[in-house]
Amino acid sequence: MTLQILLTNDDGIDAPGIAVLRRAVDGLGEVTTIAPDRNMSAVARGITVRRPLSMQPRGFGGGYEGFAVDGTPSDCVRIALLGLRCPLPDLVVSGVNAGGNMGADASYSGTVGAAFEAALRGHPGVAFSVEALEPGWLDEAVPVLRAMVGHVIERGLPRHSILNVNLPDRPLTAFTGIRPARLGGASAYDYVTLAEPGAAPSEHYLPCEHPASGEWVETDFDVVASGAVAVTPLRYDLLDPALLTDLAEWDLDLERLRAR
Repeated sequence: MTLQILLTNDDGIDAPGIAVLRRAVDGLGEVTTIAPDRNMSAVARGITVRRPLSMQPRGFGGGYEGFAVDGTPSDCVRIALLGLRCPLPDLVVSGVNAGGNMGADASYSGTVGAAFEAALRGHPGVAFSVEALEPGWLDEAVPVLRAMVGHVIERGLPRHSILNVNLPDRPLTAFTGIRPARLGGASAYDYVTLAEPGAAPSEHYLPCEHPASGEWVETDFDVVASGAVAVTPLRYDLLDPALLTDLAEWDLDLERLRAR
């Protein structure tokens, strides 16, 4: 039975990163591409609920065929998981995003959100990003992209888990390795740009704790800064088990509260 691979992204179907990713997975299975028809960065797992979606055939990457959707990355994955005009995917691969999705940015990212949309529904997902907003060496990363997807196909992932993979923007010969990494605490966008009446826009920086590396494994920021590929396993389950246990000690008896 042929493996069904869905490709998507949040930069839009015309972005160069998805064409590079399409080339990387060629031959690993039957590939369907469904991606937003425009840039939908930083929408996380947002979905479209107040209007119908449009899905149109679209050529991309100078020779590939896919579908463009006037919605979010998660919309694209949901369409595929319903089997609408395409085979049901066995694996969802998202990216390659222009700009790293490390630390807190992973929670904002539509690239990562698409992979989580798959994981939530029991399908493995991999999200790829490259550190530069205008990457200059992405074509050279094809062997790394292909190898990572191949490992997931061969070994699988735990249910509801994804891999968040961030690449340095440098020639493949200058890569220093492929290493596991934990999420750093900071965001590359820890500021708000506010338009000021009668003045130039101003940047206002947000406080953020950035965990130091070296506790048990490096952060994704540190790994990519060293020239290596950072591979961070993430899990959809957001539950805090320690706090769940603590809640048992809270005064939450409803009859007692009514009597007050």
